[in-house]
Amino acid sequence: MLTQVILVLMEYINLKPRFYTSEVIASALASYLSGLSSWRTSLPHSTLLYYLRRLSCIKYVVPISGFYAVDETKIMVIKGQYYYVWIVRDVKTGAIPFFMVTSSRSGVHVLIVLTSVKNAEKEAEKVLKTRIDKVIYLHDGATIYNAFTWLNVEHKRVTFNERDYAEQGFRSLKHRISSMDFHFPWNTNRFTLTRWLSVFFLAYNALYAPVYLPDRGVIINVNIPNE
Repeated sequence: MLTQVILVLMEYINLKPRFYTSEVIASALASYLSGLSSWRTSLPHSTLLYYLRRLSCIKYVVPISGFYAVDETKIMVIKGQYYYVWIVRDVKTGAIPFFMVTSSRSGVHVLIVLTSVKNAEKEAEKVLKTRIDKVIYLHDGATIYNAFTWLNVEHKRVTFNERDYAEQGFRSLKHRISSMDFHFPWNTNRFTLTRWLSVFFLAYNALYAPVYLPDRGVIINVNIPNE
């Protein structure tokens, strides 16, 4: 299914390979997003990363409701370096409208989350004619989320089971990187990690929520139940 989604994305952005078939490229990208090393796919390393970069540039809009779960998780890189990946998942639509990669966690990062999600809401309102009357964030009660109170944003601390709304996105991510020994290659930095995650969450959204490509005027809607 992931290979088919990537094929559809390649078609809609008019990505026409010269030396390999679209099917071979889509299969290699699907393997890479599923945790296989970029050196072990059916494509040369540089070729694979070229097409990954092309997909990472896709602009898209997902449906959002204003009812969000937010969380962050630590991802290791070789030599002990790590980054935090933040995910905002819409509880009602299942979409992930925003993620980011940071080297630390603070209330300032919560403000960045709020600002970025607000921008995503504006895009959804403009493109999908979505109306959002109320916004609330669910979180695990970490100290950094006290910033919601300081910024006068409605929020709620929830238990792990309720917070599973956000964990669904992380569960998929952690499963994908488990075969990488939970880390990325030695030369990974915040920007290359962000590029990989951009394509990962594009594919995730295409699988579990309608994805609108404004540049093409089309909606990709596989919509697999993600219970």
